[in-house]
Amino acid sequence: MSIGGKKALTFSFKMRPVRPERELVDMLRKLLIRDPEGLLEIGRDDSSARSLVGGIYVFNTDMVVQSTDLLPGMSLGQLARKCVISNYSDLAAKGAKPLLFLASIGLPKDLEDKDFISIMRGLQRGVSEYDSYLSGGDISEANEVIIAGFAAGRVLRRLVSRKDAQPGDLIFTTGSFGLTSLAYMHLLEGMDLPPGLRDLVLRAVYEPVAKVEQGICISEFASSSTDSSDGLYWSLKELSRASGYGYVVDNLPIDKRILSFVERAGLDPTEVVFHGGEEYELVFTVSPDKVSQLEEVFERRGWDLLKIGHVISEPGVFLKHNENFLEVREGGWEHFKSERK
Repeated sequence: MSIGGKKALTFSFKMRPVRPERELVDMLRKLLIRDPEGLLEIGRDDSSARSLVGGIYVFNTDMVVQSTDLLPGMSLGQLARKCVISNYSDLAAKGAKPLLFLASIGLPKDLEDKDFISIMRGLQRGVSEYDSYLSGGDISEANEVIIAGFAAGRVLRRLVSRKDAQPGDLIFTTGSFGLTSLAYMHLLEGMDLPPGLRDLVLRAVYEPVAKVEQGICISEFASSSTDSSDGLYWSLKELSRASGYGYVVDNLPIDKRILSFVERAGLDPTEVVFHGGEEYELVFTVSPDKVSQLEEVFERRGWDLLKIGHVISEPGVFLKHNENFLEVREGGWEHFKSERK
């Protein structure tokens, strides 16, 4: 190639894959100036919070992309609703009640009207389930469907971060794990499932639920809290990174409805429990002196509450096995690193 009769210089670039999501988060923590009015730590908590007139408000953003988040058999309306759920689950982990939702939507030029209607109905269904509103947003052209959500909520009782657990605190979840792991194995790897079990696991990934009421209640008692959007391993790992302490699981929270199938199929229950994703259960820690009050409230409301372990001084995520602490291998969903084909 020549430019103006002169031979053009040629350059050879060695392309490097994008870093894993959590490495990018660590990088941005060094690049950005911390908000002096912020009540939560950027890159360590999954939301931001400000003390404003009338209370503390929590703000969160999360997005879904058609090529990475639309599972086989899932409608665009279900994908849009899941965008609401993922944002509201983060609010729940902070003890906040959702107030409003904004959505910036990228759409391909050839999108049919019925698909646009499905997306908007999915967003409306999601916000209505939590007595909140779709208050605005933006629409632009894109190569595929992209929905970037922004949620705002108000802390009703107490703001909870990820960082304040102490050794000796007990670890709880609002539900069991494993349904979404089996759903991914079925949808993405072709694993056969009995019809009843198939319906159960597909409902878990197509129609997840944000535990907002539980989150508000938990905020009275919890020393730290997060949600399990990326799987139980990463939930505990992020709590460990934020607090500097370790998380030991001594009661594996596997869903009893899938246990017999997991055993018959020769699957490792620890893999199924730790390395799923998008369960949207709350994972939190409580000081031992507050546990009885927490259990009493959950029993009165008829909510699930599972005690799964305790916090120790050594950082990391561990599984207790025959009095030994085995470090759990890294796994679960992480953008730019995980693959869902």
